[in-house]
Amino acid sequence: MAQSRQAKDGQSARTSSEEHEHLDKLAAELSRYDLRSDMVDGQSPCLRVRNPSSTCAVEDVICERREHDYAFIASFGVYLGSSGSLGVTAHKVAWLVGATKE
Repeated sequence: MAQSRQAKDGQSARTSSEEHEHLDKLAAELSRYDLRSDMVDGQSPCLRVRNPSSTCAVEDVICERREHDYAFIASFGVYLGSSGSLGVTAHKVAWLVGATKE
């Protein structure tokens, strides 16, 4: 039983680290829009994105493992893009926090 738990913990840690990696890549893309982003650790890590030009423009983006890639999801459940489309995803997040009009 202990071995099974260790395997699950190892799987969970690996998945979390993969999610972090993809969220870090998204944060790098978001820097082009002069946005601030911070990793928030918890049961599911998320990237808290802030528009420094606004006091209330904040969005938490989570990363979920899918069959063939990772998906980025807004805090309200809307799919923003995949790990294979970081530029498009960053643009959508920038739009959500008011950093772009298109």
